[in-house]
Parts: sequence; structure tokens; C-alpha cells
Amino acid sequence: MKQLFQPDGIAVVGASSNPGKAGFVAIRNMREKGYPGKVYPVNPKETEILGYPCSPSLAEVEGHVDLVVLIMPSRMIYSVMDDLDRRMEEKGDVKFIVCAAADYAETKTPEGIDRQARLMRTAEKYGIRVVGPNCIGVIDNRSLVDTTFVDTGVPFSSFGQPSGITFISQSGALASTILMEGAGRVEPVLYNKFISIGNMADVDFVDLLNYFETDDSTRVIGIYMEGCGNGRELAETLKRVSRKKPIVVLKVGRSALGGAAANSHTGSMAGSDAVYDAMFKQTGVVRVDTIDELIDTLQAFDRLPLPGGGNLFLYSQAGGPGIYCTDAIARWPQLKMPLVSDDTKARLAATQQPMANICHPEGYADITASASVRNHVDGLQIVLQDENVDAVVFITVVPTFLPQEELARELVKMTETTPQAQEKPVFYCVMAGAYTSPARRIMEQAGLCTFDAPDKAVLAAKNMCNYAAFRRRQKED
Repeated sequence: MKQLFQPDGIAVVGASSNPGKAGFVAIRNMREKGYPGKVYPVNPKETEILGYPCSPSLAEVEGHVDLVVLIMPSRMIYSVMDDLDRRMEEKGDVKFIVCAAADYAETKTPEGIDRQARLMRTAEKYGIRVVGPNCIGVIDNRSLVDTTFVDTGVPFSSFGQPSGITFISQSGALASTILMEGAGRVEPVLYNKFISIGNMADVDFVDLLNYFETDDSTRVIGIYMEGCGNGRELAETLKRVSRKKPIVVLKVGRSALGGAAANSHTGSMAGSDAVYDAMFKQTGVVRVDTIDELIDTLQAFDRLPLPGGGNLFLYSQAGGPGIYCTDAIARWPQLKMPLVSDDTKARLAATQQPMANICHPEGYADITASASVRNHVDGLQIVLQDENVDAVVFITVVPTFLPQEELARELVKMTETTPQAQEKPVFYCVMAGAYTSPARRIMEQAGLCTFDAPDKAVLAAKNMCNYAAFRRRQKED
């Protein structure tokens, strides 16, 4: 699969000089990212697009081509495959096709089914792997490949080092939404690899999971799934990969109506939701319910150590959000608010204002709205040092008199100098809204994981605890 994510040459059939066309955006994305390989636009009506010389046909592209992107109307697939036949007979260089256009077998019309069959007939003849049809393509933010025709709204130059998050999506629209949602966060999420697989005429979840299992740059794998046709093989693959890396899945089609919509969209049979749910639990897959929970959980796995258990201490600067968070924790039986030692309670009380609530109830501290930067930081450090604490949800509603950037820098410094802060996950909930963006940005740029609401932090904590328990069971077996 290496040539899909690190191709030496990319030909774009259906490239266009019209900024309103998908074939222009695909070329522009690679130009803006600085893809170091060769880009070959293919369009008989153009001579040049964004500085890249055009070829009238695929067969006439002179340079080496590992990857062909098909972004032209589906009705042209017959002539394009005839063109690819000629190229392969002469040069035999193409290893992958990304078919971005729709109107193939997912339509369930005789014409759409025949178009997809024609695409696959030529691909199989030469051993070419196919991504799609009906997808948006592939991104690798390390090799700088971007065959998609979407715009995240954030210039690539503003991003830092790519994360360890790799994402697979059956839906192109959901894929682009997740890209844009990530880009719109306080500190934009730059995915490691990102692939939309559409109809899965060839390359499917199993192929990609097998590859990402040994991909050193992938720390966590996210999936948007509508359905699959090889359930047993998928289950075996999920369980094997989950023993090494967390897999987070947003599986839709839970209802009969949703299943019918999935079948119309990518031709996938959603299947019984109870069967999928059981498969995910048995294979260690973390199932999420919303896009926010998906991105939050992926970031938590990418940035934080796994918890040693489910003992989650709640450390809050505000009473109302603390109570709100207590209810969120109580929803999940795998999370417990721990009983810390008397020494921890005494040390914690000594660092706080006299009115602070220390462990009433157990596993909970409200350091009050008057807490200073030192109250925040010193108390958190003490809590993390208690052996009965596996993880911490930290909540602060930053008042105007609390210097939020100083707080952020001191939390980063404490993390860097306290071993327990590097060994135990802290789910930082920094409220509220855009006002606290400066603090959250400092913290996230340093590798900490922040949230804008307590229930989101608890969901991420619950998901990490579930996965950590699966890993422990696998070691025991």
C-alpha cells in the first residue's frame, strides 16, 4: 500500500483550470501542500494547470505514474479505461487508482453497475488496486499527498507536525466534515493519513487496517463505517490490530431507516446493529456516537497515556460544572471516583483556600472560584501523585482575574516535571467558549488534551478506560 500514500507520480484525469471544478481543487491542494513528486494533469482541452503541463491522455503522460486519480464524469470511464489499457501495455507503471467520481454501482442502476465493472475489469487485469468509486481520495500529511477536492479552510502552512491520527471513511461528505471540524478546533488537528473509500469496490477496511497496523506514524485509527460485506475477516483484523493500537469507530445505520439510507449511499448493507455492537466489544473497538466524541476520543488517544484503571478523580475550580461532571461520571459503571489517602487529603487542603471542598464526596475536590494559578497547579500535582488515582478530569471556568495564559504555562511546566503527570491522563476542561482559546492553544501546542465541556472530557476518559481494560485482558489471556 506504500505507493498509495507515497506515490512517485500522480496523474489526475479530469483536471481543470476552472476553480469551480473538483479537478482544479485536487491540483491546487497538491500545489499548496508542496507535494514533492510529479503531478500530471490529464485534459485534452488544457495545456497547463497551475504550472503543471497537461497531457491530452493518460497514455501520453511521459513520466512515471504510481497513482491515477479519476475525477472526470463517470460516463467517460470506458474511454479512460481504454486509455489506461494502452498505458499499461506500454509502461505497466500504475499501481493505484483513486476513483473520486460517483454514479457507479452505488446507484444500483444497470448503467452504474456496468461502469464500475468496466473500471474493475481493467484494474484486475493489471493488478491495479482501486480506492472508491464515490470517494474524495487520499491525504498523507507526511508525504504531502492530497488527491482530495475539498478545502479544510485552513492553509497547510499554518499547521505544525502531523498528529498520529489516521482516519478511514466510507463517506466523502463525512470525511470532509471531519477534516473541517478538526481544522476549526482551537489548535487545528492535522491528521496523519486520511482516506475516503466510498463503494469499496476493491480496497476496504481490512486492507487499510492491515497496512496501518505496522505504520509507525499511526498511533490511533478512526473509522466512519456504514457497513461491510466481510464481517468475519473484519472482526479478526479489528481484534488483532486493537491489541496494538486503539480503533475508534462511528458506525451508522443503527435504525432500519438509517440502514436503508446507507445501502442507497455506498451500496453497503448496514446489517444488525446488535451484531456490530457485539463485534466491537469483543474486538476492543471503541464505538462512539457523535462526530465531536469521535474527534475528542481520537485526540485523547493520540496525546495521552492509557489509564491504569477506572479511578477518575474530579478536580474542579467551579461548583456547578463539578456537579454536572459528577453526574456525567456516574453514568458509566466503569468509572469510579476514588478514595485517596488521608495524606493526599491533608496535602491538598494545605494548598487551597480555606473554603475549598476536599473530598466531599470522595474523589472530588472543588477548589472554588477564587483559586489562584498556584492553587490550580499544586493541587492537581498532589492528586496525580496519589496511587489510587488512575486519571483526572480537571475543570476550570477561567474568571477575568485569573491570568489564563500563565495558568496554561504552569500546567505545561508541571506536566514536564512531574512523572505522574506523564504516566496518567489528565482531561483538561477549560471553560468557557472562545474566551479561553489562548490558554487552550498553549496547552494543546505542548501536547496536553483540552475540552470545552465536562461531559466531553468524561466521554473521552470512559473510552480510554474501556480500551485500556481490553488491553489488560488481552495480556492476561
